[in-house]
Amino acid sequence: MRDRLRALTAAISLAMAWTLLGIAPAAAATSLKVVIIVGPTGGLTQNYRETGNDIARAAVAAGADVVKVYSPRATWSRVRNAVAGANVVVYLGHGNGYPNPYSSGTEYTDRANGWGLNRTTQGGDSDNWSTKMVYCGEKALLGTLTASDGAAQWSYCGGKNGTDGIAPAANWVMIYNKACYAPGASEGWDTKATQSVALQHVRNYSYPPLRAGAGAYFATDMYQGGQQLVDLVLRHRSWTFGAIAESANGYELAAQRRFDHPDVSGRQIWLQRTKLSMGTDYWFAYAGRPSLTPSGAEGVYVAPPPAVTRVTPRRNAIGVGATTTATATFDQAVTGVSVASFTVVDLYGLTVPGSVTYAGATRTARFTPSVAMDAALVYKASLSGAIRGALGERLAAYSWRFTIGGELASTTTGYSPAAELVLGAGTNTGYKFTLSGAMISAKDATLPAATTVTTTLRRPIENQAGAWFYVASGTWKGYWVRASDAATLSGGGTTSTQEASFIPARQVAIRRGTHTGYTFSLEGLMTGSKTATRSYRTADTTELRALPGQTGWWYRVTSGKWVGYWLRASDVVRLLPES
Repeated sequence: MRDRLRALTAAISLAMAWTLLGIAPAAAATSLKVVIIVGPTGGLTQNYRETGNDIARAAVAAGADVVKVYSPRATWSRVRNAVAGANVVVYLGHGNGYPNPYSSGTEYTDRANGWGLNRTTQGGDSDNWSTKMVYCGEKALLGTLTASDGAAQWSYCGGKNGTDGIAPAANWVMIYNKACYAPGASEGWDTKATQSVALQHVRNYSYPPLRAGAGAYFATDMYQGGQQLVDLVLRHRSWTFGAIAESANGYELAAQRRFDHPDVSGRQIWLQRTKLSMGTDYWFAYAGRPSLTPSGAEGVYVAPPPAVTRVTPRRNAIGVGATTTATATFDQAVTGVSVASFTVVDLYGLTVPGSVTYAGATRTARFTPSVAMDAALVYKASLSGAIRGALGERLAAYSWRFTIGGELASTTTGYSPAAELVLGAGTNTGYKFTLSGAMISAKDATLPAATTVTTTLRRPIENQAGAWFYVASGTWKGYWVRASDAATLSGGGTTSTQEASFIPARQVAIRRGTHTGYTFSLEGLMTGSKTATRSYRTADTTELRALPGQTGWWYRVTSGKWVGYWLRASDVVRLLPES
């Protein structure tokens, strides 16, 4: 496998840097065992030994006992004996993961997902894997090698000696530092790992430690990544591993991808693709149960909630196209994105119908309107708390506004300041609609006397007959009421008509849209209502009269949807001429 030395990089944010030992918390009272393994990496081995020594100093400063097993004496038997009872095991050296370009689609677990070690103590630091180095893989760590596995593994990884694999302390921590594949990245010369491939790398590499009782698996190529992780694990025994992972050098929430571990129940895999001086790749990974602590106790891991990092159209944009798609990008993977949790509404409450999709690869939710939005009006896109992060935490409600380009339609009148709207005494219904005119909700109420409220817009509504006022105050604030003799601008006047009985019955034309019929007591109190949205139709009526306590004139309907109900006479409920 390749040589890979991780250069120190100034690109790591100081906010992510390792806590200086001189101001770190006090060491744990109980002495813990840390084992540092440095495998043979040819001419780079000395650099790995130096990094191992830096990690050892961090561990000693935190109060741990340190055992070093370095090339050229890092043979299987010495490493296995050293890690017995270890609380933390750190490996520096070559990595051999899967998928890789060498095994023709087969995962050879006798040599993959483990440690590159010296075959004997006489081979120096040579990393010739055919003669001097041996990859002791998953089966060696778990003690499941058989004679049918690779001859080198059987001979040099404990197979023929009948070993039972490694036996660290309960809830031990495995840290890979500068090992190919372990954090998700492929080798430098190879094709960059996709998210799917990186997930497989970490899945496979983390399985043996977790299967062998590890409380956590970390893999880092970050600046001082191993030193800082060892320091955190030793000094913060009551922290959850999730909190430790979030405190690790180079951790970047916006880049995080989190998955359930496919092979170990109750465990997760955290990946992140970030940019370092070595390029952009998967440089940091964690696997385990985020609520577990290094002490072995169960803690409370509070995951960060998702946040919105980018929206289109941009906040307060003007001149936006009428069919523009609205998008929101999150800092982490989310669930719960739907037409219920991602909505677009104009400032007058008309909901824009449309479809919503979510692309996990880019963490982007997309709202595509199915009708054109109205020119010159302001729209608000909203995301609700039904959207959750990978661990169930809710998004804080989020919204932004934008204005559609063009001139206000000639059939629409805006009032600034708000105009006075007179609502007559009696019973009326306010409605909320989508932009296409579908009714969302209705509100019945009875006014004991004529009442003046305010309105800020008068307009037609798609698939609804007549003109409509948006009510900005009073009982129907936020609702639409149809213009009629019961809803007129101040000084608008009322309709003049006469009571009449129809024998035989006459027909009224009920124009397309939403209407509410009512039943009343003899005193004019509403006793029932029926709201429905229908296409144009006619119905029989036997009388037209004024009702006690009710504004306007009313038709008594004797057939059809509103049989037995009264409908208010207006320009959308009108008597048909006699034939």
